[in-house]
Amino acid sequence: MAAQPHRIFPHGSLEPIAPGLWRVVGGLPIPLKRNMFVWRMPDGELLLYSVVALDEAGMTALEGLGRPAIMVVPHPFHVMDAPFYAARYPSLRIVGLADAGSRAPGLRIDATPEQALAPLGVRAVAAAGMKYGELCLDLPLAEGAGRAFLCTDLFGRNEGKTALMIKLLGPPGGEGVARIVRWRQIADRAAVRGFLRAQADTPGLRIAAGCHGGVVRDDAAGFLRRAAAGL
Repeated sequence: MAAQPHRIFPHGSLEPIAPGLWRVVGGLPIPLKRNMFVWRMPDGELLLYSVVALDEAGMTALEGLGRPAIMVVPHPFHVMDAPFYAARYPSLRIVGLADAGSRAPGLRIDATPEQALAPLGVRAVAAAGMKYGELCLDLPLAEGAGRAFLCTDLFGRNEGKTALMIKLLGPPGGEGVARIVRWRQIADRAAVRGFLRAQADTPGLRIAAGCHGGVVRDDAAGFLRRAAAGL
């Protein structure tokens, strides 16, 4: 029996958010948007973080930026489209924490963050105080534009028209740590607060972004400190 084609949900186009850094906003069966981030590595190849499967036009546009070489699987809940990329790019190096592929049987993890990302000048750190591994990245931006801090579910900022479900389950006041994350994923609130405050002190921090919601370009450090204080 032929394999079923991978389901591709509606999504936007590649959006530049900083020098050498893009995102794509994708959909889900529920009214929740998700972000994939694309970072151009120093050698011109691409690192993909929390992937979203794209239609053929989207994949062509992605490949126009460079060759996808590394896929970071940052969270065991963010694996739905990882097999799509692994199949399309057999040489893709897949990076994650020990439990990254626990909800995607058969998904291989080729390298630890230390092995694959540290040589690129990327600081990869597991979020403290969480029940599940959440791999966050502190990336250097091109053209000396500072650094970007990316996480998956840990924090977010509402963007655009907000569905009732997101208002109820999302971050109180529209930014910070979502209610559902507090209930479902946090094991130690004090540890999470300390983690967020520590990331706010990253030298050159310009951008903070999670995989749900908008990109924080205005006072990213202040945003992370408010997220910590709101827990």
